[in-house]
Order: sequence, then C-alpha cells, then structure tokens
Amino acid sequence: MAVYDNTYSRVVAWLKIILPLLALAILSTLFLLARTIDPAQNIPFADVDIDELAREQRIGNPNYSGVTNDGAAVSLSAKLARPDPDASGRLIGTDVDAGIVLRDGITIDIVAQTVILDNTKRLAGLRGGVVLNSSLGFRLYTENLDVALGTTRVASDTEIRVTTDFGTLTAGKFVLTGDGSKEKPYLLVFKDRVRLLYVPSD
Repeated sequence: MAVYDNTYSRVVAWLKIILPLLALAILSTLFLLARTIDPAQNIPFADVDIDELAREQRIGNPNYSGVTNDGAAVSLSAKLARPDPDASGRLIGTDVDAGIVLRDGITIDIVAQTVILDNTKRLAGLRGGVVLNSSLGFRLYTENLDVALGTTRVASDTEIRVTTDFGTLTAGKFVLTGDGSKEKPYLLVFKDRVRLLYVPSD
C-alpha cells in the first residue's frame, strides 16, 4: 500500500506541473499563429462624400406620420431630405411615398419625385410625376399635389388625368375635402376644362 500511495502521489505531483505548462504552451501557440488584425481594414465605412456632408445637412430615409383634426391618417417617407435653404421650418425630400387613410377606410397611395414639407403651414407639397392610387379603383396623374396635414384636403392646380375602369377624365385642377361625416361628407371636385372619355365595358 505504501508503494502504491507513493507512486500515486508522485504521478499527481508531476501532473500538477505538466498540465499547467501544457496549457501555457497551447495558449502561446494560439497567440503566435493568430492572424494580425488591422482595425482600419475591418471597419465597414459607408461610401459617402465627407465634404458634402459637412456642407449640406441631410437626413436619410425620413418618415412622417400623423392624424388630421378630422381623423384621417397621413404618412410620408422619402429616400433623402434636407432643410430648405430659402425658408426655415421646411424640408425638401426626394423619392417620396405618401399615404392617406380616410375615416371611412378609403386608402390613397401617392408617389412623387420630391416633397416640400412645410411645418409652419402644415402642408406637404408633392412635386414632379405625381401618381395617386385610390382604393376606389382610380389612378390620378399630375405634376403638383398639395396634401394638408392638419385637415383632410388634397388638391392640385396643375392639369390632371384620371384613369378608371370606365374611361379617362382630364381636368385643369381638382380638390378633395370633407371629413367623412354626414355634415361634411368627402367631396371630390374637378374644375377647368373637365372632359370625360367614357369607355363602355364589354
């Protein structure tokens, strides 16, 4: 028993020395073989013009959403926006998507090249290649479209073209007003050189 105990004790004593040294050797090998990392090469930098950012304040992918006083939900988003250099309280956005949900559930989706968001006047002026799609089944094309942010009002003072299942309507301007109530139902009015080309369905 004494010989066994002495052998066991010697083995344990040697293992206490060898195992830590082996662990230290493994760690040293890992550090020696590890690839040297250049932090500057591993940080993804966006391809942006730093000088341009310093000159011009810009906001990427801005979003606006709100509810008018009469209960219509209005939302706006753009790819890029910047402050209007000619007026405080105004933003100019590009590649614009807008949406309106009226109180009765009718939806209106709008796309445009640019938007001038005037916080003072509570007005969004959509400009350039404006296309309006309504859940009622018609599509409207125009160059300028103004969307009020405080009340339900969508209007255009430039020539419009409306396509529907039953034909095409053109006019010099139009305006949508109302709040969906019995006292003030939604009213869509076309004015100036109104022309309807009716195409009967087969």
